Amino acid sequence: MDSHKTSTAGKPIRCKAAIVRTPGEPLVMEEIFVAPPNRYEVRIKIICTSLCYSDVTFWRLKEFPGIFPRILGHEAIGVVESVGEGVDKISEGDTVIPAFLADCEECSDCRSKKSNLCSKLPFKVSPGMPRDGTSRFTDLNGEVIHHFLSVSSFSEYTVVDIAHVTKVDPSVPPNRACLLSCGVSTGVGAAWRTAKVEAGSTVAIFGLGSIGLAVAEGARLCGATRIIGVDLNPTKFEIAKKFGVTDFVAAGECGNKSAGQVVMEMTDGGADYCFECIGSSSLVREAYECCRQGWGKTVVLGVDKPNAEITLSSFDVLHHGKILIGSLFGGLKAKSDIPVLLKRYTDKAKLSRRAVQTTKPAIARTLKQSFEKGHINARKDSTKQLQTLQSNSFPSAIVRVPGERLVIEEIMVAPPNRHEVRIRIICTSLCHSDVTFWKMKEFPAVFPTILGHEAIGVVESVGEDVDRVSEGDTVIPVFLADCEECSDCRSNKSNLCSNLPFKVSHGMPRDDTSRFTGLNGEVIHHFLSVSSFCEYTVVDIAHVTKVDPSAPPDVACLLSCGISTGVGAAWRTANVEAGSTVAIFGLGSIGLAVAEGARLCGATRIIGVDLNPEKLEISKKFGVTDFVGVGECGNKSVGQVINEMTDGGADYCFECVGSSSLVHEAYACCRKGWGKTVVLGVDKPEAQITLTHTDVLCNKKTLIGCLFGGLKPKSDIPILLKRYKDKELRLDEFITHEINFEEINKAFELLVEGKSLRCVIWMNR
Repeated sequence: MDSHKTSTAGKPIRCKAAIVRTPGEPLVMEEIFVAPPNRYEVRIKIICTSLCYSDVTFWRLKEFPGIFPRILGHEAIGVVESVGEGVDKISEGDTVIPAFLADCEECSDCRSKKSNLCSKLPFKVSPGMPRDGTSRFTDLNGEVIHHFLSVSSFSEYTVVDIAHVTKVDPSVPPNRACLLSCGVSTGVGAAWRTAKVEAGSTVAIFGLGSIGLAVAEGARLCGATRIIGVDLNPTKFEIAKKFGVTDFVAAGECGNKSAGQVVMEMTDGGADYCFECIGSSSLVREAYECCRQGWGKTVVLGVDKPNAEITLSSFDVLHHGKILIGSLFGGLKAKSDIPVLLKRYTDKAKLSRRAVQTTKPAIARTLKQSFEKGHINARKDSTKQLQTLQSNSFPSAIVRVPGERLVIEEIMVAPPNRHEVRIRIICTSLCHSDVTFWKMKEFPAVFPTILGHEAIGVVESVGEDVDRVSEGDTVIPVFLADCEECSDCRSNKSNLCSNLPFKVSHGMPRDDTSRFTGLNGEVIHHFLSVSSFCEYTVVDIAHVTKVDPSAPPDVACLLSCGISTGVGAAWRTANVEAGSTVAIFGLGSIGLAVAEGARLCGATRIIGVDLNPEKLEISKKFGVTDFVGVGECGNKSVGQVINEMTDGGADYCFECVGSSSLVHEAYACCRKGWGKTVVLGVDKPEAQITLTHTDVLCNKKTLIGCLFGGLKPKSDIPILLKRYKDKELRLDEFITHEINFEEINKAFELLVEGKSLRCVIWMNR
């Protein structure tokens, strides 16, 4: 080895390489010159290399980023022949694995446990070396030969930046080790690091090529008990069994059903984790749709065309609590994780639970404990026995024509049926969702209806089988059910009740009939399982939370929807970390509540985005530190301004308006590597969220929607009330107006004109 180093170090090496000169045509074996390594580079003698589907994709690609002539190949193992200046952790003679993804070990991303996307040498399909963009390859005529994915292993010698090189044990079989340069690591890592597959879970894998099978292997090692493979080729099942696949869906043999529908039926509601391993935006959507509501994760691994787009229903994103995330190299850090995988191979052992599970940062645990320290146990209050009413008439505010004034009418409110309670409303508040459905002329809006879903009241009577709430109890009705019995309500991962799933129903949740009728017998429809714009209402027990009667009713009623949604989105859904940066699109009540939640979680920078510059002053009360006026950004988008303000994007972005285009904007200015974009705003039913496939795959950002902020009403509302009583949570500042029930139309006017945050409407003040 010493004489070899002496003869070639610092000089060009003449060697053989397989070159793509014309897309899609056979590679040409030629002799080329490989220049010596520059600063921070090493020249590697390739021992062996393997073919990845990405090589095939770029071999066929006729347009940019396809460029020719080029040396493909990016899965390999080799020996360092020589090193350039500034290289100190790798020496000549070391066995190394080059990887397409940089790991500089110095930047904030490489030092962080949350990201594997080096910010010093960000991933890009460059035709040259990462630091200067030039090539180290020329043919014998002096023509430049382009690099591929910072590796170019289809050559006897190649030059690789030190950030793309991992030193490994030379005793490992090279024909196995080279597989960890890309595909196998990507699949195993996606299950292990990105999805964090839990033991006992169900996994669905779309595409059983090498990456899909590697996902299965990773899921098996993590303890998944059911691994469903989906592929067009039914012969794949036999080989897939070797990697832990337990079930198979032949995509072309599902009759009139899609593969996703079959997976939904097989899993009774969807897989816990879905992996798209083909590179098809339509398959991403299919995987997303058959991912379990409440906690399911869809991980994008396949490489689609550069201009491909992923389109999702805005309604589905908001209401189903699913996560969409892309993963480059499986979320692995090459220098630390490749040796771990090689060790697991050589030990011929399964990844231990200790190896595959990650622990939340201590600071997050501390914050959670701090936030929840005020949790109060349910206690049996002495109840004030009220005379049980039969079907008597009570005043209500009814919407008969969309967009027109509400009509105060006397109606009949039936007694509660089984699992129901009848509530005398003390006060209610107006949420923007009420305004949305008040204006809506088409389904799911239906008339006549009684709107209102933010309220507090006293239980007047209870139906059969109601045992946790009694007559006289003070309660908050909530649009989202919490039955405390189903798998979702018992789980700490979901707040979406599977016994009584959320839907915009016009009747009671269990039988879809109404408890309201006009004095002439006309049926009056319910709204969001609450209908609080009535002196009395009937609510399912799963939608009722008992609270401390000493809580101020005007403040407590705010927690039925909007304020809880915003605070919970920061606290429960995003898990905002102390010291982080938050961007909030829309500074209405929900946006300000997000700011309040982020402030309580310890965010140090909270950026508010709104069309109205006057929102800055009031937003400061809730912790907003910076403001971006949407109409004052010159020729830049809001996302570009935030990216500049935050040096790369906010850690958390919240869309609180209900605009699919704003979701795209928020996603664009969310930090690569670990950023989360949380969707809170309600858009039109047919609205679509469109993201580029490349952005999803390559930027490792999380997209998630949340209903009610991810909160469980029965356990979390009492916590929030306790935080308010302890003067930690600000609620009073949200109340800008208070009126009597007879003036309810004024509340609509104030909110439509942008003059109020929350208007409290008192029944009998």
